[in-house]
Amino acid sequence: MRGYIHLLAAAAIAVLLAGCAATGHNFDPGKLSTLTPGQTTLEDASRALTAPPDKLYKQTDGTLLALWSFKITFVTDGLYSRKEALLQFGPDGRLMRLVDSTNILLEPWERQKLLGPAPAPELNQAWTTAPSAAPEVQTIYIPGPGEPAGLAPASK
Repeated sequence: MRGYIHLLAAAAIAVLLAGCAATGHNFDPGKLSTLTPGQTTLEDASRALTAPPDKLYKQTDGTLLALWSFKITFVTDGLYSRKEALLQFGPDGRLMRLVDSTNILLEPWERQKLLGPAPAPELNQAWTTAPSAAPEVQTIYIPGPGEPAGLAPASK
């Protein structure tokens, strides 16, 4: 009986391992909060996240998008785990901002720090203010107990 249980356990492990696959580089998403926009370089980010980016995308404006991605699958898409972080680096090689993340929990302050400062408004944008009309004022009289309904206070 004991040999039968061992055989079953070995068969189950073999089936699980046969359907197991991993893609990308396993990285530490908990270290994203240690990155600082304007200071961290791509090499610093790779060292902090304990893995190189899976893909690099050069942009026409001189910036670089670096994707850290890791997916592990058990039993061919029956059970899987996926995490991704897409970071943008400027032409100077320094981190600009976190562009996107998948299945990575960040505290609100961490996410805000990584998103970077709000974009400045364009200088050629026309800022016009429409003239505001004075609000319409209407007096409503609600009679108190014992007061006739038709009387209203004299207007000024």
